[in-house]
Amino acid sequence: MIQRYLGNKSPLVGDIASIVGELARPGELIFDAFSGTLAVSLALKARGYRVAANDVNFFSWIYAQAYLGRASLPAPEREVAPLKTRSRRDAWHCLLSDLVSPYKRCIPRKVRRTDVFDHYCEAGANSAFKSSRGQTGRRRFFSADNALLIDRSLSRLRWWYHSGAIGDTTRCILTASLLDATERISNTQGTYHDFPRAYFDPRALKVLTLVSPDPAQFVGPISRWFGKAEDSLEFVSKVPRHEVLYLDPPYNFRQYSSYYFMLNLLARYPEIDNLDEYFANIQYVRGQNMEDDFSSSFCSSSGFLPSLETLVKRAKTKYVLLSYFDGRNHWGHFKSGADDEGRRSLELLFSSELFVPKSMKCVPVTRLNYQSYGGYKARPVQEFLFVAEKRYHARRVRRNREDIWTGEALA
Repeated sequence: MIQRYLGNKSPLVGDIASIVGELARPGELIFDAFSGTLAVSLALKARGYRVAANDVNFFSWIYAQAYLGRASLPAPEREVAPLKTRSRRDAWHCLLSDLVSPYKRCIPRKVRRTDVFDHYCEAGANSAFKSSRGQTGRRRFFSADNALLIDRSLSRLRWWYHSGAIGDTTRCILTASLLDATERISNTQGTYHDFPRAYFDPRALKVLTLVSPDPAQFVGPISRWFGKAEDSLEFVSKVPRHEVLYLDPPYNFRQYSSYYFMLNLLARYPEIDNLDEYFANIQYVRGQNMEDDFSSSFCSSSGFLPSLETLVKRAKTKYVLLSYFDGRNHWGHFKSGADDEGRRSLELLFSSELFVPKSMKCVPVTRLNYQSYGGYKARPVQEFLFVAEKRYHARRVRRNREDIWTGEALA
């Protein structure tokens, strides 16, 4: 899974799952409202919880569709992966190898595109940029060889998907593998908002390698509530009654749909109607089509707390669990770091009339921060896990284990 992601909660999944275990039983529904890379969602699914997930980033839906909607590794469609192997994982390995292999006659020439090579590697004909400060250069998100491998994968995915050879599940599992592999060879220091202008990160010189899905990632109850790049303020109304609402919202100005536009582009590629028109309208040094952008109110210092309050009010939940990173955020100066104002503001919210009096707990957790700047070491940072019982939550609905496990909608 993607690791170079701001705010990645992989180091905290044990602490988060421990608190969820005090609030809900396995089989009950948890809503991960800012699911991102699905680190928390998949950890909870593996522990027996059903998980509803949403994020404004399109790639998060790809992961949810691939891994949350299945209880075991499925077989790919026979049309693209005939059952010539002894196991399903071998079938996926063969299919992923085909995805990046040289073209065969069965792939029409008209669908063999080079969009990533043309726009996002230094040798591409359309990779030139001019910054707002007048600097010029060429985009170098990928090496030329890796850009062509990504293009082959995208062209095949798009052709198979449009021709009906694969459905959503196979498309999403293949795309998830491509996203994982792309992250490992991208010439970035963490986000896709920019790239090193004068050199290649050593990781970017390695060859793109697609890895077969791990069957362990599919284990757990099936769920069907996945937002497709929706605003969680709206999607929360679609989620049925759940025991815990888990929140890890952005706490600063970074708009994640811009910082991770490349992953969203690769994820959305088979659904883009007119690729020529799409790439004719990319902007900025990074080369993003701004029609894909989403400005979250959580990324505004004035909008953050009102948006958080609205989300909690709309949720049909019993408990709210929130991760708060006490780093540079809305309440701190970006040169000096945060102070205690953010924590105090959240304490006031969790002590408000929205919640049962005296139900708030704040659990401090120390973790290592992800450093996106080359040469800098990760440093210990403080994270706080806030939890409280919502005052006017929906009544608890008891269902038998079979209904809970299969993910049927609660009445």
